[in-house]
Amino acid sequence: MAHRCEVVAVRGVRTQLFRGGRGAPLLVLHPEFAAGMWAPYHDALAARFQVFAPDHLGFGGSERPEWLDAIDDLVLHYADLLDLLELERVSILGTSLGGWIAAAFAVAHPERVARLVLAAPAGIRVDGVPRYDYFANPLDETLRRLFHDPSRADQLVPAELGPDAIVRGYHELTTLARLSWNPYLFDPKLQQRLPRISHPTLVVWGTDDAVLPPAHGDLYAALVPDATLQLLPACGHLPPFEQADAFVRLAIAFLST
Repeated sequence: MAHRCEVVAVRGVRTQLFRGGRGAPLLVLHPEFAAGMWAPYHDALAARFQVFAPDHLGFGGSERPEWLDAIDDLVLHYADLLDLLELERVSILGTSLGGWIAAAFAVAHPERVARLVLAAPAGIRVDGVPRYDYFANPLDETLRRLFHDPSRADQLVPAELGPDAIVRGYHELTTLARLSWNPYLFDPKLQQRLPRISHPTLVVWGTDDAVLPPAHGDLYAALVPDATLQLLPACGHLPPFEQADAFVRLAIAFLST
């Protein structure tokens, strides 16, 4: 599916945006470690929807303003982006960090959301269930940990791992630390506010998620009133990347209802 990449100014902040497809608008929010790309699952979604896939501020080709230090900043940024694109209401699909942002956006701006697809969203904590620490482990180990099949991590690694790619990876990790270091990948306010989400919500989790174990999916589905949980076998933390066909089938069926 043909797509284009452009840079837009959102209240003066440079934001890289991929877009393609036709149909109802769908905002796709990427996970950590997967910015700056139009992946096969974007292509498949663009066959049915008009896909808007921005790089989060501080990731990929988007600027990191000095004021960026919380998920709420990204929520406001995406409200401004929708204004710029003249999109009143969209469905949102977010993975991991992107799912956290999507859930927080639905709490803050319910009138602008039609449906939600949350793939292994971060942002909550399950007592007694350990979570993998991105900041305590080497990046190459972390990328493998994201997948049930560690060889699938290659799709997140640039073809030429030169100095620019290394600098960008470090930059993105420091952005992630700004957003989620303490408390780690968790916002107690979001956990308290998830019952406010009134939109139909599909929660998708890999049965072999070694970053945020599936108990987090159980809790998300329990806290969001109109949520359905779907587990994907032989799948780690990034369902759209590891089980793209199955994930896209679920997402399209749900978003088209």
